[in-house]
Amino acid sequence: MVPWLVLLGVVLAPSAAALFWGWRVSMRDMSLMRATETTPAGEVAALPAGSLVEVKGRLRCEAPVTGDLSNQRCAHFVASIERDYEILEYGPGCKSSYRVKRTAGEIANTISVPFEIEDASGRAAVDPDGAVIEGIEAVNRCERYAAESPAIAGADVTLARRYKETHVPLDIEIYVLGVVGREGRIGAPEPGDKDQRFLISINTEEARSAELGGKGKWMLGLGVACLIGAAISLTSAAWLTLSNLRQIDPPQEVLQGGTVW
Repeated sequence: MVPWLVLLGVVLAPSAAALFWGWRVSMRDMSLMRATETTPAGEVAALPAGSLVEVKGRLRCEAPVTGDLSNQRCAHFVASIERDYEILEYGPGCKSSYRVKRTAGEIANTISVPFEIEDASGRAAVDPDGAVIEGIEAVNRCERYAAESPAIAGADVTLARRYKETHVPLDIEIYVLGVVGREGRIGAPEPGDKDQRFLISINTEEARSAELGGKGKWMLGLGVACLIGAAISLTSAAWLTLSNLRQIDPPQEVLQGGTVW
């Protein structure tokens, strides 16, 4: 029992730390979005380099790319293909065999190109390198295969392939939060600058702020639960260990030269 309690505590403690960190990041992003006023796109280029700006408008792109899986033109896409397969492995001494299911990535591709964001005041150039980009799920399908033959040693049998692509299509309303560069483009902040962010999202500011708020609440709640669970597990393990030590009988003195009836 004690080893399991210790293991549970060791697992829950870092989980709580990760959840608290995620909650802190969500709250910081939400505060940053609320504190940054929207800048007209046509005024971005005239701002000093290093200025944090928030721009809302329609995406324009003169040199778009084509999504690997959707075959649609866009300014950014993330495409991947994963394969589920089964192999046959043997136990010690090859006395037993068993099937093992595994997953391997076959294709993983991400491409972004510069674009502009347009509103009534004009356009602002955006360099998406280094941005957190929230796009639209364009492809999400799974193709399953009937096993043509049973798994044999040294070979594998494909069970399924999963195709996924998320992209940012052309001519849609987007939200951009970033830093003005030396050339007047919106881009990523300097490395190590924790007070600034670079975000490109298809969601509105209000929708993303509400999403961050909800995400932060459940991460905080789950983090507190994990922390309490870790404390209870480790405290219980320590208490059980001390209790077991108290129950051990002290060594008995050996009687020499006497007779025990």
